Amino acid sequence: MTLTSDDFHAANPSQKPRPLLVLGSTGKLGRLMRACLQLNPDLLSGWAPIWAARRTGAGVDVVISESTAASDIPNADAVLALWGVVPGRGDLSDNLQLAQRAVEIARICGAKRVLHCSSSAVYGPGKSCCETAVLTPVNAYGVAKIEMEQSLISTPNRAETTPQSYVLRLANVVGADSLFDAMKTTNPITLDAFDVGVSPVRSYATPSLIWRAVKAVLAQESPPEILNVAAANPVSMHALLDAAGYPFVWQPAPFTAVQEVSINVDLLRRLTKRQLVMEPANMIAEWHKLRDMVT
Repeated sequence: MTLTSDDFHAANPSQKPRPLLVLGSTGKLGRLMRACLQLNPDLLSGWAPIWAARRTGAGVDVVISESTAASDIPNADAVLALWGVVPGRGDLSDNLQLAQRAVEIARICGAKRVLHCSSSAVYGPGKSCCETAVLTPVNAYGVAKIEMEQSLISTPNRAETTPQSYVLRLANVVGADSLFDAMKTTNPITLDAFDVGVSPVRSYATPSLIWRAVKAVLAQESPPEILNVAAANPVSMHALLDAAGYPFVWQPAPFTAVQEVSINVDLLRRLTKRQLVMEPANMIAEWHKLRDMVT
C-alpha cells in the first residue's frame, strides 16, 4: 500500500482532529506526556489523543489489556506506544512483546502508522551519535531495545505493510530518568567527577520536545524509520542539579563510568524546523510544572 501526503498532512484547523491512540498513558512517561499536553494542547494540534492503558487510572479513556476484545478498541488514525519496561521494573524482553502488541492494536483500530519509543541506550557511549551509527550498547536495556527495533523495521516487504512502524530513539527524559528519581529524596546526589567540576554529560528530551517529534513524524509523507529525539545541546548532570537547586557531592569517576552519551538531532531539527536548544534552566522549569500535575 502506498501512503500519500493526504494520509498524514497536518490537519486543517477547520477539520475534525484525527484520533491518536496513546498506549501506556499511566506510566511515568505517559503521565508526563499527558500533563504536558494539558498545558499546551497546540503541541498536537490537528490530533485528538485517546489515552489508553492496560489498567484503569486517572485520565484513562480506554483500557486495552490482553483480554480486551477487538470490538472494544477504538478507531484511530495512528498509534503512539509510550509503554515499555525499564531496568529494574520488570522483564526487559517484554519490550519486544509490547511493541508487537502495539502493532496488533494499530491493525485492529485501523491506524496506518504506529510510533514506538526506543532509547539512546542502543548506542552505548558516544558523542553526537546519529541514527546510522554503529550500535554498541553496554547494558541489557540497550540490547532489548535493539531487538525491539529490529523486529519492527526489518520486516520483509515493509513498504507494503500496514500499519507501518517508526522508531523514536528517546534521550534521557527530563523528569523520568534515574537522576530525577534520585531527586525525590532530600539526600545529596553523588556525581562522578571525570575532572574538576566535570560530571557525566547526556542528551535529554523533555515531554514538549517529544510531542514536537511525534507531530513532525505524523505530518511527513515519508518519515524516517528511526528518529533521534533530544534537545540539540547535551547537558551535564551537575548543570541540571544546579538549575534545580538540588544538592550534590562529587566522587572520583570509577573506571567503568561513561562520561558522555549524546545523540545527533540534525534530522529532527529539519523535520520540526526548530533549533531545539534547551538550556538546563528551561528543562527544569518544564519539569517543575509537570511534576506538580502528576504527583
